[in-house]
Amino acid sequence: MIYSEDINKVCALCRHGQRTENNADELFCALKKRSVPAAGGDCGKFEYDIFKKTVRRRKRLKTNFSSEDFSLE
Repeated sequence: MIYSEDINKVCALCRHGQRTENNADELFCALKKRSVPAAGGDCGKFEYDIFKKTVRRRKRLKTNFSSEDFSLE
């Protein structure tokens, strides 16, 4: 489920966190108006942003089967 309660509340997934160009491990928090660690935790103002979540792609399945692949001999 997209909006389940068991989402990790880290600043990297918050709507208010913005990446900085010079440091990948820190974010700029628009609410606190200062830098915070990307893995920073559980602030009371956390708002989940689905577009900041990285998506794991599924592996492509083998589709070029031959008749020998389905024989039992």
